[in-house]
Amino acid sequence: MATDSLRSYFKNQQTPPQWGAVLRAMSVEMAAQAEAQDLRDLFFRVGERFAADMEASFQNVQTLSELETSLNDFWAGINWGWVTLVEAQDSIDISHQCAPLAAAFGDEALPWSVGVLEGFYQTLFTRLGGGDEMRVSCVGESPDGMDIFLRFGRKKK
Repeated sequence: MATDSLRSYFKNQQTPPQWGAVLRAMSVEMAAQAEAQDLRDLFFRVGERFAADMEASFQNVQTLSELETSLNDFWAGINWGWVTLVEAQDSIDISHQCAPLAAAFGDEALPWSVGVLEGFYQTLFTRLGGGDEMRVSCVGESPDGMDIFLRFGRKKK
């Protein structure tokens, strides 16, 4: 089976059938009622709350490798894919593979639904000691929306 077919199959498995149509309808309605940046800000706040509620899962990590392992255990438990964290010179690159956002809300919602991952990782890194001058932002995604690339680094001026 071709890689594209496998990715398509996996993407379709990420949202439980009883929620898929509801989430996509909600996404379309939200997009009709609000600007993309407002929705991204809303989803960022949802991500912040999500991370705050899960904070205990990550309290004892001491290294980036331990954080990656803890995150992957967490994401696997809720079928949200996995993450790779890579320390760069002045940032941490976050590659979140098989994110369910496009599957749940539709490909067209990805520009604002990615806010949930930005808010989640921002809260997590802040609570682990990241300074106020650091920010998580999306720097790209795969064409099918399953792989989200973020960076935790200095805020742009």
